[in-house]
Amino acid sequence: MRTLLIALISLILHGFPTAAQPERFIVSQYNTDNGLPQNSVKDIAFDEWGYCWLATEMGMVRFDGQRFVTYGTSELPGMKSTRVEGLTADARGTLYARLYGGQNIKVAVSGQHAAPGPVLLPAWSVHVGRQGVAVDEKGMMLKLASFYRHLGQKPFLFSSSISNTEVYLRNENSLIYFSGSQKGPLEIRDYTGRKPEYALFAGQFLACILPGNRVEAWKNGRLIPAYASIGGPLASDALFLSGDFVTFPSPDGFYAYAGETLYKVMLRNGRLDSEIGLAGIQVPFLSCVRFSPEQQTYYLGSTTDGLFVVQKKQFAAPPFPSPVLDQSLYAQVKAGDDRLIVKNTLISIDQPPRQLPIDSGIASWFFTPDNRQLYYEQNFKLRKLNIISGHSRVVASEDGIVHMSEAGEGQYFFASVRGFGKLVNDKAEGIKAFPQKANILFAKQIRPAYFLVCTEKGLKWYDYERNRVDKSVLESMSIRTVHAEAPNKIWISTYGKGFYLLHNKKLYRMPAGPRQALTTIHSFIEDGHGFFWLPSNNGLFKVKKSELLAYAERRQEKVNFFRFDRTDGLPTNEFNGGCDPSYVWLKDSLLSLPSMKGLVWFYPHKLKPYYPNRDIFADSLTVKGRPVTLNAKGITLSPDFKRLAVQVSSPYFGNPENLDLEYQVAGLEPDWHKVEKNGQITITSLPPGDYKLLVRRNNVNMSDSSTQFVLPIDVQPWFYTTWWFYLFCVCLSVGIGYLLFKRRLTKLQKEAQELENIISSRTSELKNAVDELATSEMALLESNRFKDHVITMVLHDMRSPLRFISLISGKLLKNHTHLTSSDLDAYLGDLHMGTQNLLGFTEQFFMWISTQQQGFKINKNLFPVNALFEEIASLYKELFKVNHNRLAIVHTSLECVSDYQILSVVIRNLIDNANKNTYDGEIRLSCREENGQLLISISDTGLGLSDEQIALFMSRDRQAGNRGTGSLLIHTMLDYIQGSISIASEPGRGSTFTILLQNLHQFDTSAQGGSILAGS
Repeated sequence: MRTLLIALISLILHGFPTAAQPERFIVSQYNTDNGLPQNSVKDIAFDEWGYCWLATEMGMVRFDGQRFVTYGTSELPGMKSTRVEGLTADARGTLYARLYGGQNIKVAVSGQHAAPGPVLLPAWSVHVGRQGVAVDEKGMMLKLASFYRHLGQKPFLFSSSISNTEVYLRNENSLIYFSGSQKGPLEIRDYTGRKPEYALFAGQFLACILPGNRVEAWKNGRLIPAYASIGGPLASDALFLSGDFVTFPSPDGFYAYAGETLYKVMLRNGRLDSEIGLAGIQVPFLSCVRFSPEQQTYYLGSTTDGLFVVQKKQFAAPPFPSPVLDQSLYAQVKAGDDRLIVKNTLISIDQPPRQLPIDSGIASWFFTPDNRQLYYEQNFKLRKLNIISGHSRVVASEDGIVHMSEAGEGQYFFASVRGFGKLVNDKAEGIKAFPQKANILFAKQIRPAYFLVCTEKGLKWYDYERNRVDKSVLESMSIRTVHAEAPNKIWISTYGKGFYLLHNKKLYRMPAGPRQALTTIHSFIEDGHGFFWLPSNNGLFKVKKSELLAYAERRQEKVNFFRFDRTDGLPTNEFNGGCDPSYVWLKDSLLSLPSMKGLVWFYPHKLKPYYPNRDIFADSLTVKGRPVTLNAKGITLSPDFKRLAVQVSSPYFGNPENLDLEYQVAGLEPDWHKVEKNGQITITSLPPGDYKLLVRRNNVNMSDSSTQFVLPIDVQPWFYTTWWFYLFCVCLSVGIGYLLFKRRLTKLQKEAQELENIISSRTSELKNAVDELATSEMALLESNRFKDHVITMVLHDMRSPLRFISLISGKLLKNHTHLTSSDLDAYLGDLHMGTQNLLGFTEQFFMWISTQQQGFKINKNLFPVNALFEEIASLYKELFKVNHNRLAIVHTSLECVSDYQILSVVIRNLIDNANKNTYDGEIRLSCREENGQLLISISDTGLGLSDEQIALFMSRDRQAGNRGTGSLLIHTMLDYIQGSISIASEPGRGSTFTILLQNLHQFDTSAQGGSILAGS
């Protein structure tokens, strides 16, 4: 996505030596080919969260360093134009945008972890000018709104706001000034001919720059005479003097762009001065400039060519007289503070390079005991070169040498692939074969005649005087290089197997770094500030030694390896090693490293890594391809959600390899996975449960959660696996069992009661006088016939609901595993209705049986009538749905003194009859008081009763075998509570049954606790 164009820019050298290549800049260009919606960049600004915003002709564009997100009319409803004129922040740092047509936009976040986005603002809620701050002070807004409403034919299109109460407006002809203390605008000047360039200087005053380096500075509407011209290199620029330049604001001054040079203008020693910021920069139609001090990077906008990002290149390479030296290099050796030798060339910081009369090829080692002599190998011979005279000679017939070091008194140790020896007076002596069969790759002298030896079979501690190996580690690995920081702290690099720390006789494996790049390290380079610089085959890394030690001691789980590669200006990502020396420090702490494309020079102390330190945000959430609003409490997913996609972003404008986002689904697995370069995280399926999606940077410790992105995820279970479903099934089973038990118990109680009544009746008959025998026999026969009829009636009525319940429960038992939710609801509703009918029958019959028992007692209590009504309504709620009837209860506050259960049975019997004879109608239950009596009315809109039916209901003279036994029960029950009933009806229009009760507010002391003989 990122197109890197290395711009060859000739600048004054600020850091590298004069003999090195001229300083360069890394230039990245972005246009419609790599992310921009349109190539016209009108303005650039950074918001408080670290994102870069671009104003274009096709909407607002948010840039996080890797990806562009465009906001136009499709993404922002109500947006009338996609053409953005400019970007301005207020004093608090909130970013605003101005659209063509007068609309304003604010950049804000919608919630925790949500990435910032644009929000449309009401008209005249804020004034966004071309430069300066956004104005939102109410008094100032009223003045500006009034001024713009009364403008004539010459509008003032350009605005510069120094503060909430100080605004400059201008057009092609004049400049005016607004302030909070003035009632109206103040006209400052008119001009004709060549027009000035305006720049807001550091948010302090407005500078008008005229041709010929004439400056007029305005503050508080008054001219400041002290700033009449600009000093420095800008003052001698011909294009600037002729008026061919443009200006741009800056937080600490302003920029002037003339020709191909960008100048920085600032206050210095009480006057306006200038310096060159960028030279040789060709940006067609430059429209805006932003400089990021944190990144040390310029952002340049063009009205035709998009966005240019210009960064100082902090790596350089010395020039070589031969192209071959621009290729793969190995050993280099220091020949003074400002000179080094590589291949056959003497390179000097202050002098041109000089070719030496040697042919060492790609040398794996060099050795210089002083600045005048060089030992090297050529044609399988050990040779010595006088660097000053250029004379060389053979000193020994030795080959395969990999190391030389001081042995004292003008003597030198040397090591070859086979063993060690001494060079005494330039003669080889004391040659000893290495005591183990392993080729020597590298050697490091750690004390006189004692060496650390890197071999193909591990690292060895070798005593030359005794010719023995005292210790060996990592014997299965080929050792690349070694660094003895202290006798008890040795850093070891293997070839392709990672690097290790041997500390206090314990061996620790170090992390392999990003992309496993540190499996081979060419050198451990200490910079004196607590850091290692590690050149590898895949970039150059900087790491704190303390972090590596903490990782080894398990005090830290992560190590921050900061990577530099070609993105940062390196000629290649692949460095060279396996040579002695593998790096060289020159004067002023200039470090020289060999690479596959020549030497790399840089100043480690001056090179400051730009670390990612911004929060991680979510751009969007989609479930099944549909967008979901981001909520700090998380999201709830159905068990069949299939696909959750989260787009994450963290603003970082450095090397993208150092951002390195990774994610984990906590609660599912402990592993962390790398986030794709496009920022997309996709989760395809999760079992039911609670999870957290965690996103972090890979180089951040687990304990540092301040920048972690956390999204709680609740995946709901299937309904048939929930506890409430299990509880429902258990309750249903218990309920059915209880009903069956209750049915059996009720049947046994009824049989026992019937037997008891028969025995009691017959005993009473035997005790009666002979003269009452005939009457008693007739009464008994009539009573028995009545009871038989009631029993027959109730059993007949109960048979239907029992058959219905049996049928429904049988179907449920047979088909419950195949029923849908809706079918199951219907069957359970029918089952509930049947049990309600059965319950009503049994309760009525049970009450009647209770009244027939010997010693039955009337329990009168004071209770609210409305509570009785509500109880009855709840019992008949489902039964009313069968005939589509509605039960209306007229609320009452009256109270009643009576037997609650008997009155309830009477009213329920009447309501049940009304429901049976009414369809799709209304049944009303009400109560009133008249003349000390309580009147309870049950009215319906059903079929109604004829006069004959009313008379039959009210008659008590018929035999038990006739129809209407239910009315006899009602009359009997009302007798117990000293009540009566009346009927008003009209066939086809419904009926009204009214119950009349006496002693509304008094207890009947004579009946309280008394007994009524059974069979009354």
